[in-house]
Amino acid sequence: MEDISKMPVFLSNTEKTIILEEIQNEQSPISVFFWALQQRVYKRVAWGNLLGPEATTIWWHSVAEYLSDAAISYAIQPTPELAEWIKKETLEVVRKSAYEWVGPEFRDHSEPFTGHLETAHICWGISVVYDLAKQAFSAAEQVEIKTALRDKGIKLCQEWICKNFHLANWRSILFSGAMVSAVVLEDEETIHALLPEFELCQDALQDDGSYGESLQYANYLLLALTFGKEAILRKYSNLKQPVFDVHNTINWFAVSMFYTKPLEGWGGTPRARAANFNDSAAIFRPSGDVLLHIAARSNNEIEKGLAKWLFDTYYLPVPQQGPHDLATLGMRNDWGFLTLPLLTYEVKSISPEEAHLPLTTSFSNGNAFVRDEWNGKTIIAINGGSEPLNGLGHLHGDLNSFILVHNNERLLADPGHSCYRNIIHGLESSSQTHNTCTFLIEKESLGLQEDLAKASLLEQKSVFPRRKIVNGKGAEKVERGDKRLICAKDDVVSVVGAEVGKAYGQPIQGFSRFWILAGSHVLFIVDQISADYPVTTIWNWVVNNRDRQTQWQKEKTCLTVTKNQAGMKLFHGGQGAFSYPVYGFLHDAYHPEPHQLGEGKSGDALVFRFTEKQNAATRTVIHAIALDEPVLLKNWDLQTTEEGYTLQSDTRKWTLKINDKNWFSMVSGHGRRWDITLENEKFVLKRI
Repeated sequence: MEDISKMPVFLSNTEKTIILEEIQNEQSPISVFFWALQQRVYKRVAWGNLLGPEATTIWWHSVAEYLSDAAISYAIQPTPELAEWIKKETLEVVRKSAYEWVGPEFRDHSEPFTGHLETAHICWGISVVYDLAKQAFSAAEQVEIKTALRDKGIKLCQEWICKNFHLANWRSILFSGAMVSAVVLEDEETIHALLPEFELCQDALQDDGSYGESLQYANYLLLALTFGKEAILRKYSNLKQPVFDVHNTINWFAVSMFYTKPLEGWGGTPRARAANFNDSAAIFRPSGDVLLHIAARSNNEIEKGLAKWLFDTYYLPVPQQGPHDLATLGMRNDWGFLTLPLLTYEVKSISPEEAHLPLTTSFSNGNAFVRDEWNGKTIIAINGGSEPLNGLGHLHGDLNSFILVHNNERLLADPGHSCYRNIIHGLESSSQTHNTCTFLIEKESLGLQEDLAKASLLEQKSVFPRRKIVNGKGAEKVERGDKRLICAKDDVVSVVGAEVGKAYGQPIQGFSRFWILAGSHVLFIVDQISADYPVTTIWNWVVNNRDRQTQWQKEKTCLTVTKNQAGMKLFHGGQGAFSYPVYGFLHDAYHPEPHQLGEGKSGDALVFRFTEKQNAATRTVIHAIALDEPVLLKNWDLQTTEEGYTLQSDTRKWTLKINDKNWFSMVSGHGRRWDITLENEKFVLKRI
């Protein structure tokens, strides 16, 4: 039995023994990740400083990952040069003033000082060094480190926790900074005082494990709780362990992933793409440490297997893929110092298909997903239809917006986000830059198409008050003004519907949108919009031109888009006038500094708009989208008759019939029929 009181927190003797044995086997994943770790650690040692000559970050935003990487490397295979680097860089941070531990200048530095995200990051980095590389320091220097963690780290983090009373990812990060420091310092009084925060922080997640902010911020929240949970579990296993149940979060993560392929500007290795609603990266993948923590610690076999599948899919093929400089900031996710210890736990990978995750599904945060097959041709990711939210922030005006993927291409995309201090952040968060509707309240006689964007444009509200904490618990949840109408699948037909009219406010009374996918190639979108008085509707379509390979052409009310091996024909079934594209932005990932890798450029998105020629109080408008290989798109056409809307090629045919406002029918070319009807105030999908 190992005496954990004498051991480092984050690396047991058993784990170290396994790692040292496995690194002799070149085929072992542990060996692969160990040598990838060594490569990035000793590259930094060669710099002689924390940040290298090509650094794009400030030290606050790389300190946690760089110091913790070095510490785990030292704990496994110490060297004099690594010890020297760790000692120099750690003491330099330790000796910085409390003012600097608060964070960069753009953080609030009013007295008494309060910690911020950067404070927690410093705590993580210094704590892991103190735990795993203590031998690199003299006894006096160890006291200096402990004093800094206690008097600057824990104190500043606790100050934030005591001053703030809302639920979101920030609380988890500040809690974790204090908790990890307290564990390595064996400060049991602080540990017991902080333990109730663990459960409170998880209450920011929805009951089904999804999160109201975004994938990216859910991961940041879970990464912080992973550090805290691992610290407590490893050092104080005799304590009643805080519950860390993220079963459905793993489901949401798995369903949200699209595919991997190289991305322009990021090198030749395949990179993840995911449903980047709100402030989330298009290249999102859950952090490796989060996935392996769940794989090693969960009591749910499906959860364990899905987490391992995500790691094997998005990390194992590319162990050296960077950049790593913002990994713990949760915006350019990577694997970190816990990956090697947690890889020593053997877990069987289980794919989403093997886990029987549904092809058509929705989550209470408003996300919904439609697939033709796992590893199929078509994915539709939809935002809109949430239940009251436990935690929210970083929202976009993107309700009833969606991402359309065909043949591993995002044809209709979400703009994403880059640096928050960019002046365009408000615009890239607005409804007019998403695949949803906006409205002109006062349409005058305008001479130029670009003047439409300067008119009185009605968009969705996307800024809401935080959910409050009252008496140590999350209080009333927050509603965005949207609700789910239907999410159903029967055979080859899937339908998702959401109502979001309240998100716009007056005069909009209702905006219901239904997505109906038939097979892999046919998508109908039904929009029902009503207002107190006549308004002009604008349909916005954000076409992905990120790699500048997109080609498009317009013919009457049909927009044809081709991109590499995928294409779509979008038919407008209303009375809207087609406009030449506005040049939008499409971002890959967040960076706290401007003009960095991941920030899009003008023209990365082509924003096409159909604008009603006459305003109206009510309307039902159909859009039909054919999806296929570019060479086959010419075979597709839309026929509109009194019978309905028929989208067909030489081999496929589907007809949408609008029987009345609450009754649609989908009819295949073979005569099979599915009805979407309102029954007992709920829409249902039935095969007739």
